[in-house]
Amino acid sequence: MPQANSILPGMNNLAPDGKRLGQRKARFSLPILKRILGIAGKQRRLVTAAMLFAAIGCTFDVIAPYYMGRAIDRMTGKNRVDFSGIATIIAALLCFYLLSSLLSFLMNYFAGIVAARTAASLREDGFARVNQMPISFFDGTSHGDMLSRFINDIDAIADGLLQGLVQLISGTVTVAGTLIFMFVMSWKMTLIVLPTAGLTFFLASAIVRRTGKYFRSQQKSIGELDGLVEEMFSGQREMKAFGREDEAQKEFDALNEELQIVGQKAQFASSLPNPSTRFVNNIAYILIGVFGYIAGGLSVGRISSFITYWNAFSRPLNDVTNITSQIMAAFASAERVFSVIDMPEEEPDREDAITPDKDRVKGEVEFRNVAFSYLPTRPLIRDFSLLAPPGSRIAVVGPTGAGKTTLMNLLMRFYDPQEGSILIDGVDTRSMTRDGLRSLFGLVLQETWLFSGTIHDNLAYGKPDATREEVIAAAKAVRAHGFIRRLPDGYDTVISEDGGSLSQGQKQLLTIARAMVASPPMLILDEATSSVDTLTELEIQNAFMVLMKNRTSFVIAHRLSTIREADCILVMKDGKNIEQGTHEELLAAHGFYEKLYASQFAGRGLDADPAN
Repeated sequence: MPQANSILPGMNNLAPDGKRLGQRKARFSLPILKRILGIAGKQRRLVTAAMLFAAIGCTFDVIAPYYMGRAIDRMTGKNRVDFSGIATIIAALLCFYLLSSLLSFLMNYFAGIVAARTAASLREDGFARVNQMPISFFDGTSHGDMLSRFINDIDAIADGLLQGLVQLISGTVTVAGTLIFMFVMSWKMTLIVLPTAGLTFFLASAIVRRTGKYFRSQQKSIGELDGLVEEMFSGQREMKAFGREDEAQKEFDALNEELQIVGQKAQFASSLPNPSTRFVNNIAYILIGVFGYIAGGLSVGRISSFITYWNAFSRPLNDVTNITSQIMAAFASAERVFSVIDMPEEEPDREDAITPDKDRVKGEVEFRNVAFSYLPTRPLIRDFSLLAPPGSRIAVVGPTGAGKTTLMNLLMRFYDPQEGSILIDGVDTRSMTRDGLRSLFGLVLQETWLFSGTIHDNLAYGKPDATREEVIAAAKAVRAHGFIRRLPDGYDTVISEDGGSLSQGQKQLLTIARAMVASPPMLILDEATSSVDTLTELEIQNAFMVLMKNRTSFVIAHRLSTIREADCILVMKDGKNIEQGTHEELLAAHGFYEKLYASQFAGRGLDADPAN
């Protein structure tokens, strides 16, 4: 079975369609914006409330400069200050700005809720899609990069959406309101300064278009760095055991330096629009100051009001350029997140697919002329046939890469064969629902997997309604009850996803007990005893004999001592079934199995008892 690929240089990171995940051609596009806004639009009430508060609050902001200009005109000239009129205006301005601040707070509050719920919706959609992806997706995707998409990228979308919503709502009202007041005060002056607004927009748009690539590279580098860190943290023992700390540091430094370089470019690019637009705005201030009286016939107070209105009119453009980095990072992140959400799901079950009755399944398994390959140019399983009678114990042995685990992947429908068929009780597995088919098997893998929760919850994972008595009985059968009872809270002890302080052997005992609790009609044991000592292995074998009674069982093993009692030993090499029979029959045939057996017990004789 292919292993999950690394994101380290030279390794593949492929999606099921063969494209490099995270390296697809990305564009700053309107469809992405529409899609984000469409998701945010599901919170219609909150968006409406934010827009309402923004409209009312910005209305107060737009009205205030008009009264400020009137106040200035009331105190021009010697001994001509209208204190009573100014006091009234100042009181009104205080009310306007107080209400504006309160409504602005409410607008930001509701916009923040919309952004947070949009992020939650994206994570929900992404997680739901990932759960529907075929196993090939996980075999070819960096786990660290996927974590980065679910955490960093969606957070970047939420931040960009929050800022974008605030600017979109408040900016629209402000621009419309100030433009109306400027035309009312002096349409000539408005026409004089409006071209500078077009120049501002042109400069900002041109810079933003050219800087998008830097933000895409930045988000991609973040994903790669997250993947490397996740790999190194999970492989600390191996890294230290092989003395690879320096090499790991060099790989980290290379990716970190790459992120630093693209990050600097992205931040530098995002800092260009603001000074450029402010320069244009300052030109507009000069035009207003010089031509306000000459062309517009405005008083000092009205010129002051006009400058304030122009500043409010151009502020949304400046604010957008100020948050360019967040918005561009949000777009780059959205491309990465949507690339996962839009990936094709696992092929759905047929409409007429049946759900097998777990209690009625006899357990006859047949591989009929099966052919399969992970890559078209590298055939693996070729014309493979096998009939396993109900209740039989089938051992699968062979050198690494012979296709042993692949057979189990085909049996569980993690992959479907390209040719031939697999039947259970004479029924093609492709005519069954995947969930129904997989419920027929108890699976114990070489790599243990536990989740954060109690021991009881982990053991009852395959049968959530299992009683405490059933769980304890399974634990006793695999000799796990003793160490579980010695834990601080026994079966209610909470463990982490890596098992915490449990040894590898203890974790594997828990996974075996989990399969026993589920009590399926068939079993798949993939090197299920590889991490336990010889004495414990013998005890587990006795427990397996009880568990496998009247159950069809497939046992993949490298330790040939564990499969001597199998009803049939299947010997695989290069994807083919080259020998099969009982242990004694295969030794008597003096074939490949004899060589495998002799390689493990060299010097002890072929008839030596491995348990001694």
